[in-house]
Amino acid sequence: MDHIKMLNSQNLFAGMVLMDLQKAFDTVDHDILCKKLEAMGLDFTKWFQSYLKNRKQKVVANDTSSEAGVVTCGVPQGSILGPLLFLCYVNDMPMSVKCKLLLYADDSALIISGSDPKVIAENLSKELESCRQWLIDNKLSLHLGKTEAIIFGSKRKLSKIKSFEVKSGDVVINNVNNVKYLGLQIDNTLAGENIVMSILKRLILD
Repeated sequence: MDHIKMLNSQNLFAGMVLMDLQKAFDTVDHDILCKKLEAMGLDFTKWFQSYLKNRKQKVVANDTSSEAGVVTCGVPQGSILGPLLFLCYVNDMPMSVKCKLLLYADDSALIISGSDPKVIAENLSKELESCRQWLIDNKLSLHLGKTEAIIFGSKRKLSKIKSFEVKSGDVVINNVNNVKYLGLQIDNTLAGENIVMSILKRLILD
């Protein structure tokens, strides 16, 4: 938010795409992960292979369980190492883009600033496509239906924008006026109205 406020204070718009990764923790490729760990200087990846591979799981519903199946990919959720291993897995994602990339576990966001919303949308589309290609190469996938685009600025400047259309191929990304990032509701003017309203709703419900 401080970064976006700084851009707005310079009379610039800030465009942002919040990417939604499909089952991110469940689709981590074990071989790719171990190669990345080796590139980071870890010389005991056989331990990680034994930790990750040959795990089994089964589904239980109404006291009936399925046969145990071998888990061929993914990192254990709810474990201490799970989030850390995922961060190591996506650590080189910033190399796929030229703009600012926010990374927090599987919550990733692209940010581009400028004075022309149309140019910002075009550049975000290019960066999103580049990032999507990186995800494909690393056997991760982007949920375009849940991926959102937003542009930040003053109310006066935002009222003059006729369209802000970010695309991934032929798919137009959902354009919103407020987003939820890391549990916080953020509106396109950074006025904080949505933050206050979400807190009030919780107080009323409690």
